[in-house]
Amino acid sequence: MSVKSLKRAISAVLGLLVLVTGSFGVAAPSQAAADHSVTIHYHRFAGDYTGWDIWAWPRDKAGAGYNLSSADAFGKVAAFTVPASGTGDVGFIVRQGGGNWTNKDVGTDRYITSFDGSNNAEIWLIEGDSTIYYAEPTITASIINASAVAFNKIQVKLNIPLAVTSGDNGFSLNGPTGTPTVVSVAATDHLANSVNLTLTLSGNIAFGSDLTLSQGTYGSASVDLSPLFDTKQFADAYTYAGNDLGATYTSGSTAFRVWAPTASAVSLMTYGTDANPTATTEVPMTQSVNGTWTTSLSGDQNGLVYLYQVSVNGDTRLANDPYARAVTLNGEQSVVVDLAATNPSGFATETKPAFSGKPTDASIYELHVRDLSEDPSSGIPAEHVGKYLAFTDLNTKTPDGKSSTGISYIKKLGVTHVELLPVYDFNSVDESNPTFNWGYDPENYNVPEGSYSSDPSNPTARIVELKSAIQAMHAQGLRVNMDVVYNHVASASTFAEQLIVPGYWFRHNADGSLANGTGVGNEVASERPMVRKFIVDSVSYWASQYHFDGFRFDLMGILDVTTMNAVRSALDQIDPSIIVIGEGWNMGNVLSLSQRANQSNLSGIPGVGAFNDTIRDGLKGSVFTATDKGWATGMSAVGFKVQEGIVGMSQYSQTISSTWGNTQPSQSVNYVEAHDNLTLWDKLTASTALSVGDRTKVDQMIASVVILAQGVPFQQAGQEFLRSKNGDENSYKSSDLVNSLKWNLASTNVATVNYYAGLYALRAAHPAFRLATTAAVRSTLKFVSQAKGVISYTLNGKAAKDKAGTIFVAHNPNKVNVTVKLPATGTWSVLVNGAKAGTKALAKVKGKTAVVPAYSTLVLTK
Repeated sequence: MSVKSLKRAISAVLGLLVLVTGSFGVAAPSQAAADHSVTIHYHRFAGDYTGWDIWAWPRDKAGAGYNLSSADAFGKVAAFTVPASGTGDVGFIVRQGGGNWTNKDVGTDRYITSFDGSNNAEIWLIEGDSTIYYAEPTITASIINASAVAFNKIQVKLNIPLAVTSGDNGFSLNGPTGTPTVVSVAATDHLANSVNLTLTLSGNIAFGSDLTLSQGTYGSASVDLSPLFDTKQFADAYTYAGNDLGATYTSGSTAFRVWAPTASAVSLMTYGTDANPTATTEVPMTQSVNGTWTTSLSGDQNGLVYLYQVSVNGDTRLANDPYARAVTLNGEQSVVVDLAATNPSGFATETKPAFSGKPTDASIYELHVRDLSEDPSSGIPAEHVGKYLAFTDLNTKTPDGKSSTGISYIKKLGVTHVELLPVYDFNSVDESNPTFNWGYDPENYNVPEGSYSSDPSNPTARIVELKSAIQAMHAQGLRVNMDVVYNHVASASTFAEQLIVPGYWFRHNADGSLANGTGVGNEVASERPMVRKFIVDSVSYWASQYHFDGFRFDLMGILDVTTMNAVRSALDQIDPSIIVIGEGWNMGNVLSLSQRANQSNLSGIPGVGAFNDTIRDGLKGSVFTATDKGWATGMSAVGFKVQEGIVGMSQYSQTISSTWGNTQPSQSVNYVEAHDNLTLWDKLTASTALSVGDRTKVDQMIASVVILAQGVPFQQAGQEFLRSKNGDENSYKSSDLVNSLKWNLASTNVATVNYYAGLYALRAAHPAFRLATTAAVRSTLKFVSQAKGVISYTLNGKAAKDKAGTIFVAHNPNKVNVTVKLPATGTWSVLVNGAKAGTKALAKVKGKTAVVPAYSTLVLTK
């Protein structure tokens, strides 16, 4: 899923709030339109006002900056007049750095809504406090926050300066027996009177208990231990390496283990075998190694509903098991499951479809579960429509009988891998009343989505049915990939791991707010050992338990290189033929550039591929501007981007060199259409004035470039029959009418379907189109200069151990036929020409030249 699509999803919600309330959830009062006179008193505890000012605006007009130009006993003062607004209130932000906006005190916009009869308002603000005070507040001495910055040091911020002396200065650390004492206090900013203090302790803090810092004058505050999460000491002490997190089932007993190093108490709450709102038992869990807590229940617990109750810093919460393998309806509670009992007949011992394991031997067909069967033209039985079980229906046809549908159709197309959009349990759909959604909002990572099940209230039905779908595709010779989203979660505040270990699972900015490199409010801290372990464990679980053959990592660029290498290594132990690809966009600002699993760092992640937006945009134009053109639609100047894609983004030559660095063609996932953005047909419609016939030709030519290029070809389902979403470029929650596959188009556009099938067959038959290394590409592929923007090249079949001695490929983006020069004289067999493609000769060509029809590709062999 692209960042653009995710941001649009959020914008749609925020836009609705604005329409309903006039702001983000705050009803706009009705007042007479008049200029506002505003006086703001602002207090900073350390008296450090340098660079701070006020940015203010009438709600429906532009803003301006106003200086804190005077002072009083409370702090600094800004007095100014704001022009009249239609809504009658004034928004403001306290900021530092003026127009550079280097910092903000309170990250959200605030609004003054109370004015006197003369339209005057006077307010008081306190650093770090979001409250707008309409009368001067009393500031009493208090501890604003206390954070452990090392195992023997606590950083403290006060609201009123303290005169630092020797000793503990009245500070005490309260906790269980053995809690270290405060031995010294130092001013962090080296001032004699300071609000910023560093406390040194007599020993190391121990996790697993609540700690409170007290001082006679300043009161008390809980100690935040989360800054220790990134220390080596924490990693050494609290990284658990075992493989038994979650519920480990046997018929005689079930063992439970949860990682909760900061908890002071953990209990297993059980609810019987139904989704009851009230627990039937509470079983205290025992602290174990590396921050884990354990307990065990005797007897056969298959079907037992449970949650964890976790207490951290005096706050007790209920949470799902992050490692849950089964859940109740809508993923609300975890369920113990006997996984062996969920295997369809023969599943445990099934043989996967043959595959070399070389990514360039793969061709990937991206498909949404509902899309396969929701349209009436699918021919899928009604009881399976929109469900996993639709993948088990074979030999289905359109109602008129003119076209195959479903899995039987996909098999005949000739792709090797079907990639399913998210099938883990996601948050956006009510499973009892399902609607369409892409599913890029994870909730329970190790559980299948229930809305695709015939009975989402039955915790095991979704498991059995997803396994049945995978087994059915395997039986048809199709491998199955899973689209996974480990870069963010649906809700950071309610995610199970956040409830159990607050602050550990997500990256944060310097001010403590959640980092948002994903554009959806949170980003997972994959670089932390137990987050990395969770991701590796989860992917390994899907591969071993469900027999998935590949994984596509959504927004992979937000994850770190070490994690992706760990994923590759773990999957190699299970099945080295498993494919790993991802969206390698450069994202976020928390990780250093060298740590990000993006396109530029692919050379450090061997065996992991990334989507190639160079060939995508080079062929059809930018996906972010509907009318933008590419090489195939009239912009011959960007042909070099297409050439970079043809050589699989390898360092081919001085003039054709990848921006990805020293990568291999097996790491380039070549595509022009995915679930994101306009379909190829809709893009051609938006960016050209071509006739339907000519658009069809351009579509076919573009497909030939992608499928025959070095790398891994990838397409969205239905691209081969000119799929349209009626111009909807972000259909993540649009209707089935927009998203479903219109199978009748497969017969309407059968010539194009056959063309795609012919290209896949040609690629499979000739290893020269499937070179795995940069060295092989350099020695085998040679570009041949042609006129009028035509891109052509030869492949040395002998070097590639191909049955063809030489292969010649020419792509003509022009609206007229073009005569091209051939690399050698003699007799050539025509395998691709016009609207036909395949492995059998269509005709013979002799001489030094050949004609490439308008908007088409010519492939010759000899």
